[in-house]
Amino acid sequence: MSIVGDALLEVTDAHRINYATMGNADQVLHSHIVPRYLTETDEFRLNTPWSYPQEVMNTTLFDPDHDRDLMSRIKDAIRKHL
Repeated sequence: MSIVGDALLEVTDAHRINYATMGNADQVLHSHIVPRYLTETDEFRLNTPWSYPQEVMNTTLFDPDHDRDLMSRIKDAIRKHL
């Protein structure tokens, strides 16, 4: 998780990374790695990523075509840390 977080810090303008490992709804542990930005309002930046209203969360959905360059940069940054 820390390698992915370091890669996100390297290729985005994130201020820090939040990590959460859970085993609540799924039968296996799973992790969330969430970049946080200084442009977020204190109301949300100082809270969990899940504090955002659902309508905000639905405006930035993953799109493999749109996000191809970002995925490539993250992949390259991860490889540098391995």
